[in-house]
Amino acid sequence: MRDNGFRVWTSRHKKAKEVKDTSSDTVGGFAFLLSLCLLLPTSIIFFRTAISQITHADILTVIIFGASFLVGLFIAHRFIRDHISVLIHEWKHGIVSNLVGNRNKKMEVNKNSGSLQYEYTKKTSHYNAFIALAPYILPVFTFLGALLSFALGTAGSQRTVIIVGIAYGIDLLMNARDVSPVQTDITLIRGGYGVGVTYICVWNLLTLSLALAWAFNGAQGIGELFAAQFRLFVDIYSGVTGWSPEG
Repeated sequence: MRDNGFRVWTSRHKKAKEVKDTSSDTVGGFAFLLSLCLLLPTSIIFFRTAISQITHADILTVIIFGASFLVGLFIAHRFIRDHISVLIHEWKHGIVSNLVGNRNKKMEVNKNSGSLQYEYTKKTSHYNAFIALAPYILPVFTFLGALLSFALGTAGSQRTVIIVGIAYGIDLLMNARDVSPVQTDITLIRGGYGVGVTYICVWNLLTLSLALAWAFNGAQGIGELFAAQFRLFVDIYSGVTGWSPEG
């Protein structure tokens, strides 16, 4: 509906056991599909580069990261549930909505469901798909973990491996456990549920790559990810145009 020149969108969160919403509105246009096309190869490059960094790490450090990751999964499963889980879910919608310039109107949080209503304009309408998928792709805890390790001055140390491992474990479980065909956040993406799930998987792979690079090598590890992507772009450009970086 319209409200003083604004359009209002309501994002609804449901548990898998609930009845599927029959709304026919769809979100996601050219910008969304373009971002998917760019993120897919980027996530693969980043992940391969991050894995190559791990192969050069001490085996004990790798084990510590894996154990910390499992602790994060346990924390999310045991303690971040019901109202808290729904609140974080809707809060993620609200973060992205505010960042793109929308105005949040109403948030509803129940034990097993919730919703966020926000006003958007024609100018910000192409962000609706990103807002809808925010709870499944936004790495809030991983970002906070990376900031904490940076503040402690421990980037690239075992302490960072523990912090980031736990944080990513929390994020991954929270991002994945509500993925379901009954979630209108995903089913109303233009292209359908498959496109929405693909975007979620790609984004979480990208987050994992960044988390691994930061945990094991700090800023240098992040730099190596982008350097690998840049080299690929140079190789593609050289193959298409015949240009050589040596001149």
